[in-house]
Amino acid sequence: MKIRTAAALLALTAPTVAGAAVLQDSATAQPVTHTAHLVLYETASHNLGRTHFVGTDRVTDAASGRTVGYDTITGHFFPKQKTARIQAAFAFRGGIVVAKVHLVDGGPKFRGRIVAATGAYDGATGTVSGHEGKGKRTFVTLTWTK
Repeated sequence: MKIRTAAALLALTAPTVAGAAVLQDSATAQPVTHTAHLVLYETASHNLGRTHFVGTDRVTDAASGRTVGYDTITGHFFPKQKTARIQAAFAFRGGIVVAKVHLVDGGPKFRGRIVAATGAYDGATGTVSGHEGKGKRTFVTLTWTK
């Protein structure tokens, strides 16, 4: 009788131990790096005085041209230093990514960091880089780890 009880207990606990091993592996999983190449098309912009500006863009995937979200920006020019600081919030399906960037050598290139994220992007950290294109286009690369 004791042998049957021990065998039954062993049979019941084996899946639990195996499940714990799976949970431990997934809990210590390494972060994954993601990269998104985007093309932004300006939909609206407005100067707020001499050195401040705001705007919005339609965000498309660079490879497919498909609209993947929208962004809103606010910025401040520093004319004497020939630079600008820009904050952008990208609204994608599932969440928002907030970034702060600055112009590189007076522009048109810029780079910066992801400073906050929500939803599916919560906890993401990474970088933003890009450059102005012709017309009302801007090319952006977001690289984040989550």
